[in-house]
Amino acid sequence: MPRSSAQSDFTVVRVPDAAPVVLPEAAGPVALPRAELRTPFASALATRWVLRATFAMLFALLVLCVVGLHIPSGG
Repeated sequence: MPRSSAQSDFTVVRVPDAAPVVLPEAAGPVALPRAELRTPFASALATRWVLRATFAMLFALLVLCVVGLHIPSGG
């Protein structure tokens, strides 16, 4: 299939990548304090609040689904 006269050939000229960055010796690894795991479990208070928020969202979704069926479409 011949090319359309609206199409043109073009070339892309890329700028060469910059030289890699070389860090000084002083920029070596840093000693960080050891991380401590205080408890592997969530607190009971946080768990209760997350459950309350989850049930509130599920209740809101239930209300929207039930009420949404009774909203007239206007058509």
